[in-house]
Amino acid sequence: MRIALMVSGFKEGGVERTMANLAGGLSALGAQVDLLSARADHPYLQSLSPEVGLPVLADGDASLAAYLDARRPDLMMTGKRVDDRAALSVRTGLGLPVRLVATVGTPLSMSLTAKRFNPFRTARERRRIRAEYRLLDGITAVSDAVADDLRRHFGISDVPLRVLPNPIVPSNLAARAAAPCPHPWLAMMAASDLELEPRQGSAPPPVILAIGGLRKVKDFSTLLRAFARLPTALNARLLVLGEGKERPRLTALAKRLGVADRVDLHGFVEDPFPYLARAQLLVLSSRREGLSNVLVEAMAMGTPVAATDCPGGVRGLLAQGDLGPLTPVGDARALAASMAHLLQSPTDAQSLRRAAEPYGLLTASRRYLEFFQQILAGGVR
Repeated sequence: MRIALMVSGFKEGGVERTMANLAGGLSALGAQVDLLSARADHPYLQSLSPEVGLPVLADGDASLAAYLDARRPDLMMTGKRVDDRAALSVRTGLGLPVRLVATVGTPLSMSLTAKRFNPFRTARERRRIRAEYRLLDGITAVSDAVADDLRRHFGISDVPLRVLPNPIVPSNLAARAAAPCPHPWLAMMAASDLELEPRQGSAPPPVILAIGGLRKVKDFSTLLRAFARLPTALNARLLVLGEGKERPRLTALAKRLGVADRVDLHGFVEDPFPYLARAQLLVLSSRREGLSNVLVEAMAMGTPVAATDCPGGVRGLLAQGDLGPLTPVGDARALAASMAHLLQSPTDAQSLRRAAEPYGLLTASRRYLEFFQQILAGGVR
């Protein structure tokens, strides 16, 4: 089976990491895989096996058309709306039999609401998504909440729709977690068998970790306000891994709150596992999430997690709050209370790890491969 995956604008997001992981997982399972993007030099791509092809879409739809005409993949999966539309348009123009699958990683109705379109444009976009998705051969959703959103708000009922776990947890998790961590706040901690063991001497201050692009949807401003509310006796520090246009505003907010000396907006890192292995807590403060890859990564490490009860798949992932406290979106006081509680009474690490098992790289990739095979065989509805 020849499979093409497409993320045209390749950045530092969860979609990009997931598609790179899936490309590696499908290739390891014996499929011929190409991952198409506008660049082949991103760290996520450079770490892939050389058996994964990395065609560059230098010319938009023209490059995509040339690729499909030359390579003739059996199936193509797209990761973003702009790519869904491009693939449908090019397939129609060429008249090729390639099967098209879109993966949806967030509740699309919430995305439309967040854009603050006027009611007429919102209705038009809903109709457009509904019409385009009915032309697909399959759709995957990262969570039940995302799938329900597609059915309820876009009327998706006549296209095969599957909820499939993202391939998030690498097979070499232990080795990656045990790699040295360059950050000075965490360098004093050693990871051994995924359990934290402080080196000799007094225990370093606890580090709270957050991971994601510095964008409004991640709501790091609420996280900063929550962090500022923590009791000073906890002596905690906040480390944020990610980059984005909200950096100046968040930097200024940290100064106003008087916590700038204990907050580091560190920027993007290629591999978060050495950080997750040593942090005492991961916090997700998002306004919406289809499924949070970073939550799964933390859970696979046994690192306690606190999250907002945002629209999407977070509640299901955390077993309705049994695996980590859920707080209202934007509620800094409640989020601070959750953080303080977990620093003093962490969630059982083994329970977190068990919940992350379906998201193993090969386990999840095999689910995708089976779905693709069913689509090609014409036996799925």
